[in-house]
Amino acid sequence: MANKISDSSNSLASPESGVTDSLWQPSWLHWLISALSGTVEIEKQTARLRKSNEELRKSNEELRKSNEELRKNGKDLRSENERLAELQSKIDGSFSKHGINLPLASRPEQP
Repeated sequence: MANKISDSSNSLASPESGVTDSLWQPSWLHWLISALSGTVEIEKQTARLRKSNEELRKSNEELRKSNEELRKNGKDLRSENERLAELQSKIDGSFSKHGINLPLASRPEQP
């Protein structure tokens, strides 16, 4: 038994069903090609933006890690400064208790 194409599918391409040859004119084809080309360009731009966003995310993550490290180093330095200030205070107290007068250390000259 051979496959029979239904009458309804044949009528879709016929002018009686409302489809006219004007849809298949070069201007319509040109519009379709332009539309599809635009879609391709949009997809290319989207891919470029996604890649750029991923690079920015990586860069931001690296900067965040670097910033955290700097904060940690800053906290460590503050702690060390506090410890040194305590030691300096104890030394100053011991010297004054025993009447030791040391000349103030001169600062090195700035180049």
